[in-house]
Amino acid sequence: MGKMTTIPVKVKHNGKIYDVTLDPTAQGLAFKQAIAEATHVPSERQKVMIKGGLLKDDTDLGQVGARAGQTFMVIGAAGELPKAPAKPIQFLEDLPDEDLSQAQSWRGGLVNLGNTCYLNSTLQVLRSIEPLQEALAAFTPRVGASEGDANLLAALRDLYRDMGKTTEAVPPLVFLSILRKLAPQFAEMAEGGGYAQQDAEEAWMRIMQALSMLPSPSAPGDRIVPQYLSGTMAIERRCLEVDEAPSALKEPFQMLQCNISSTTNNMESGIEDSMTQHLEKHSDTLQRAASYEEKRRIARLPAFLAVHFVRFYWRRDIQKKTKIMRKVKFPKEWDASALVTPELAERIAPVRTKMREISKERDERAKVRARAKGRPDEAAAVEGGALTDEQEKAQRAKEAAELDATIDAGLRSDPGCNVSGLYDLVGIVTHKGAAADAGHYMSWVRKEPRADDVLAPPSTEWYKFNDDQVSVVPADKLDSLSGGGEDSVAYLLLYRAKTL
Repeated sequence: MGKMTTIPVKVKHNGKIYDVTLDPTAQGLAFKQAIAEATHVPSERQKVMIKGGLLKDDTDLGQVGARAGQTFMVIGAAGELPKAPAKPIQFLEDLPDEDLSQAQSWRGGLVNLGNTCYLNSTLQVLRSIEPLQEALAAFTPRVGASEGDANLLAALRDLYRDMGKTTEAVPPLVFLSILRKLAPQFAEMAEGGGYAQQDAEEAWMRIMQALSMLPSPSAPGDRIVPQYLSGTMAIERRCLEVDEAPSALKEPFQMLQCNISSTTNNMESGIEDSMTQHLEKHSDTLQRAASYEEKRRIARLPAFLAVHFVRFYWRRDIQKKTKIMRKVKFPKEWDASALVTPELAERIAPVRTKMREISKERDERAKVRARAKGRPDEAAAVEGGALTDEQEKAQRAKEAAELDATIDAGLRSDPGCNVSGLYDLVGIVTHKGAAADAGHYMSWVRKEPRADDVLAPPSTEWYKFNDDQVSVVPADKLDSLSGGGEDSVAYLLLYRAKTL
């Protein structure tokens, strides 16, 4: 008879009895998270009675001596209950074949657990990063079997796995519980009761901090964030008061800042503004503090590049954060070459030129194919100048080889970088409302064609995620997210290196 890996126990809370499983190989926090799923009492609020006192998060559950059927007493106030789905959750493996294909192209939402729209919107955009999904899927620690950020990553892996099994909304209860344990700011309470609204950009950066330890499955010894989500900034500082040699250094970055002033009209100008700063620092020549100009240029472009629209700032006169409502346009296709160092600009130029040339030729062929659609047979279509599917695939393979030949050797040896400087917009987190510490976050993620449909045209539809409500909108709807009012306005953008 094999060794039992989990023990069925009971939990008593507010006079009710719940069935819960206990894993004797895990730690106390894992049991608390199982209790949270059953009772809706967040793990940080729980007091679980065990022999000898209270259960601690780092207690080895194997030392508790739990027996099958044993009852544990739990004290703690339940949080806001997630709304039950309008109909039972249906998992993909239970769908009939005729519905499975359509369901697999749909994305489900996330249940709002009480002012958690900032987290739900962030998680939906991060889910669109394919290498991240692969790395999480290969991550092996179990929830509760490890500590700190490893525990958070295990919960994120399990959450995305569960989201991939259904088109219904999923409550991110375990992930949220661990996040609040690791970063108490996300457990702050509002004055009127319940959890306070938080900043999506701060949630993004805290999750990135955890992801920084995640190994890359495609490059042994490397990590997913430095490989795919981090760039390198070249910084030059020059003294404005005396003629001395400028200092030069490089540092990594995971997000570009788009500053918004009274003259900012588009994203790139806001980023340019953030990359030139004036500061005071000690001058060895003058032996005192002096004024310096700091100029930044990108020396490495990552495959996935995040941009933060700095819309919230602290007003000293009223002692609170204020939102900048100004309209700032952003591109769906972006050439970032104006922001890079001269050395990198020279290296990416051939690829960018070739990619644009191929894209133009493909667009022309696509128009011919579209006109040929109405012809009665393939032969007639070919006579009209259209390529057959096999000819089109062969042509694309030839173009891919030609493009590959233009890639700089140094960039080729750096997997996870952007070799062309060209990007496609794939995700947006928006904020609605005038107040910085209130309002509502939503997210928008580009709807990709099926992976096996290599001849599919570029996507013209996007998912709109409003917590548990999901809809599909045309790409031109994104133009309304530039700002200028209290409606949803772009706050975080995610760009992906353009591919053919």
